[in-house]
Amino acid sequence: MVNFLEEKHRIMKKSFETEMYVDGKKLPLNNFVQETIGNIMAGFSKSLKWLETEPETIEVKIKRLPKPTDVDAHVYPKQ
Repeated sequence: MVNFLEEKHRIMKKSFETEMYVDGKKLPLNNFVQETIGNIMAGFSKSLKWLETEPETIEVKIKRLPKPTDVDAHVYPKQ
């Protein structure tokens, strides 16, 4: 007789629809990872002093530098 382990899944409230692309390829993200990334980015956004309202959409682009560089963490990069 085969015993199957019952999988228990946690039900959660979903507040964010999150997508992540690496080198142009969309990565599959489960609901937990989508919420985690969404909450982290929303938290960062709320700490920005010049935002007057909570954003509806947050876009982040991350590009690896060819070589790590020492920088002052409190200075804004030149645009």
